[in-house]
Amino acid sequence: MEEHEQIYAENRDKLLGAIGESKDLLGELKEYSRERWSIQYPTVVPTYTSEPKKEGKEVTVRPVPARSFSTPLVEAAGDMSVLRLDLKVGSAATTPTGIVHHLEKTAVAQLMDGRMTSSLRQLESLRQRISDTQSKVLVTGDLNAGKSTFVNALLRRKAMPIDQQPCTTVFCEVLDAEKSNNGVEEVHVVDKGVAYDNIDASTYTVHPLSDVEKIMMHAEEMDQQDAPIVKCYCNDTRATQESLLRNGVVDISLIDAPGLNRDSLKTTALFARQEEIDVIVFCVSAENHFTLSAKEFLLNASNDKAYVFIVVNKYDQIQNKERCRARVLEQIRQLSPRTYEDAENLVHFVNSSSVMKQDATEAEVPTSFVQLEAALRDFVLLKRNKSKLLPAQTYLLNLLSDVDFLARANIAVAERELEEAQAALAEARPALQKIRATARKLEAQMEDEEDRVVTRASDGVRSALHNSVEKISLGAPAVEEVSMPEYPGLMAVWEYAHAVRQALLQSMDVAVRQVEDMTRESTDKTLSFFRELGEKNLPVDENNKKQATFDAARMFSKRRQLGTVAALGLSAEMTQVRLSDIFDAKHHLLVITGTTDEDNAKKDHEEEMSMVNSFSIGLGALTLLGGKAFGAKTAMEAFVRITDIAGNPTVRRWALPVCMIASTGMVAWTIIDLPNSIPRNIGRAIARELKQLEPPAALIRDAERDQEGGIITVTSILYTFEEIHARRIGRDARKILRFGGYDVSERFRMAISKQKQFVQTQEDKEKKAGEAQTWFNTARGRASNVCVGLDNLKGWEH
Repeated sequence: MEEHEQIYAENRDKLLGAIGESKDLLGELKEYSRERWSIQYPTVVPTYTSEPKKEGKEVTVRPVPARSFSTPLVEAAGDMSVLRLDLKVGSAATTPTGIVHHLEKTAVAQLMDGRMTSSLRQLESLRQRISDTQSKVLVTGDLNAGKSTFVNALLRRKAMPIDQQPCTTVFCEVLDAEKSNNGVEEVHVVDKGVAYDNIDASTYTVHPLSDVEKIMMHAEEMDQQDAPIVKCYCNDTRATQESLLRNGVVDISLIDAPGLNRDSLKTTALFARQEEIDVIVFCVSAENHFTLSAKEFLLNASNDKAYVFIVVNKYDQIQNKERCRARVLEQIRQLSPRTYEDAENLVHFVNSSSVMKQDATEAEVPTSFVQLEAALRDFVLLKRNKSKLLPAQTYLLNLLSDVDFLARANIAVAERELEEAQAALAEARPALQKIRATARKLEAQMEDEEDRVVTRASDGVRSALHNSVEKISLGAPAVEEVSMPEYPGLMAVWEYAHAVRQALLQSMDVAVRQVEDMTRESTDKTLSFFRELGEKNLPVDENNKKQATFDAARMFSKRRQLGTVAALGLSAEMTQVRLSDIFDAKHHLLVITGTTDEDNAKKDHEEEMSMVNSFSIGLGALTLLGGKAFGAKTAMEAFVRITDIAGNPTVRRWALPVCMIASTGMVAWTIIDLPNSIPRNIGRAIARELKQLEPPAALIRDAERDQEGGIITVTSILYTFEEIHARRIGRDARKILRFGGYDVSERFRMAISKQKQFVQTQEDKEKKAGEAQTWFNTARGRASNVCVGLDNLKGWEH
């Protein structure tokens, strides 16, 4: 006996250590699943060898490593046991694998997290159970299976109420009064949620043992969730060699449980309570065999209890006993294979009610029941390794097998994801580099094309408008599309001058429109070129996205909404007729003195600038005097010659008539030439003004950027008409081209960002999968080490 106790103590200590290691491993697996890896539930596990990269056939049978005799037989389960997900949707799924494929990875991971949490709680219950010196025997079964009758038969007294109607509605625990309650027989009723303490009378209510039936009936009327727990302290007067309750070896408690199929709440409570139980005595009616509730309970209990003590009650009422025995044993073989293997000691066909017949002596107890008692006593007391420790080992091996199963399945998933990520990165990284290089190349190409188009457009505008200004300076319209007005006669000469001025300005506006149209056309072609560049070089998915559109008709539309003068950027004074439009005396004087309009324009500009400061005034005055010196000398010489001629009498006699005739001819010629001179005069005036315009605000800003710290003030810069419009049109064209180039560049940027994000995702996936492979391989090693220690436990036959 001492040797048995020593073996028991050694196995218990090893099991406690294995439970601690299993809790650590399962807790780490749960934490890793929450933070680093959404654990995958295995539905079909590929063949896994030491060389995982070799392809193997998929199998649906769960491979389980070889175990010792103590290992429960689950090789053909094809699914997990402890960590199995209970997923059922109507009749479409009889196993968890039936609907796992329809769940998201995160949903499966959450369900697995719940299962692992439940297993951690059960590991703690196992630790407390094998640390407890008391052995708890749960007597359960279907309704009217004779559970209470069986308990009374074991005690050889009517302690539990017996009726044809179900009367056990609460958990009733029977303990040895002599050892646990100072020999006092009584009932302790513990309310729901109260921690029971035998020493603290405030934790329970005391009733006489005879009130057990009343207590049960009262509990029947209570809400199922508020049902109390009943502790019955009884004395067994038999010898310790015969009594199970008072055995002299270990403390035993018999727990009479409610029927399984009474209602779902009690069935659920019984499922939870069985985790605290060392031995399960399952009562089944020989008439009904195993019901669905019984089968479900036994399958759940097999997670940690490979052996279940089964009592087939009311066996004497069966006529064809051999047929009944065969059917019951076949069901046991399917539900609990280990129990079936040791059916001679663990499965008993009896009639418990015959033991409780009135005046029945111990000698009259049926042999079958005596054998049952001996086997149960031997299983509970002498084979404590098997009855108390083996369930813990069974549960641990099943749990660790599930962990290994999960690890192998997730290693396969991680390997597949690692290969997918590496294959994707092998294509994505070069693609990212390529699209970046293409984007840089195209940006430079579009910038060069933009500069080329804008420069060509600006030069074309300058050339075309310069020619137009030259035509206007000769009194001709800038474009052929605009015709000059007809001369209405001398009496309407003022109106004619106004019409000529309007026609010339209108022709200039048409000339500007023409160069704008040419620029618009070249800009539109360049935008199409930009779009083609994007379509040829962008990924297909980016080309399918909506592109920015450009309406060529809207280009320069804002300017065209203005009047002719305002659209040209001129002042309203340009439309006003002046006396010089009829007779340009200043022009004739400049011709006589040999000074061109350009020289006069420069002189006028210098005079205007001389008002800025005194130095400029003096310099302007000196320049003016110097410029007039040559003209005055020439005039004096001419005057002297004229005076000499005037002294001749003949000249004096003909001078007056000649002057009158010349004056008359000059006036007549001037009047006759008005249809030609007025356009020339107006054209020269317009051209002169168009060559010395104040710059608009936009050009002033451009000039300020171009000076780069120069000392010349921007207000001193004069622009020609063609220069102003060349810069304006070039600036607008550049703005549109940059808009088109930016659209292509932005699409490239989005494509690069998308590709970069894809690469980052695949890199994270690669890293995560690699870490998962390492982690799960380590977890398999740890689980294997614990399993080896569990398989090396000895003495299960004792």
